[in-house]
Amino acid sequence: MTNKLLVENRDCGDCVVCCIELTIEDPDLVKLPGVPCEHLLKKGGCSIYETRPQTCKNWDCMGRFMPLLDDSWRPDIKGVLVKRVFDNIPAGYEGKIALAFEIIGNKSVIHDMDFIEVVGGYIVQGFPCFLSFGKPKFVSRMVLLNEKLMPAIEGRNLPEIKKLLSSALKSCAKHPSVRLMKSNGKVITLNPTMKK
Repeated sequence: MTNKLLVENRDCGDCVVCCIELTIEDPDLVKLPGVPCEHLLKKGGCSIYETRPQTCKNWDCMGRFMPLLDDSWRPDIKGVLVKRVFDNIPAGYEGKIALAFEIIGNKSVIHDMDFIEVVGGYIVQGFPCFLSFGKPKFVSRMVLLNEKLMPAIEGRNLPEIKKLLSSALKSCAKHPSVRLMKSNGKVITLNPTMKK
């Protein structure tokens, strides 16, 4: 069944970012973030596509739902995976779709005018927007951008916007991360006292 909310005539093409970046905890597949799926073929595509787990069948990056984003926003091209966030939404944003802009490619993308205009546009519309960054096998760190960026956006202060985005990305990259591992068919947090 086709999801009627997807942007018409927009598909994944050769992009396999979700097969690498996502954490999957499905009865049929357990995968850590930032690690290529065991079923990902060397030339792209899935070796079990027809029988892939339900999690994989149900997931689409937000770029497939957002008509404002053109094909240059495909995650493997832009280096940004746009995901919907369901947890830890701050008070005041109830009823809004929360978006995480996860940097998976060159970090300088946060200073591209296209990136700034899109993120700024969603912030102005009241959508909670997070900047996200993570390392393979670690929980991604997210920073809410709205309150930090709004004064600079309203003042059209581009240097300040870039400075604040750089600061948010540094915070994501330097903040202590939680390491993950697979155990007994589940993704679990690695206790610091456990062996790696």
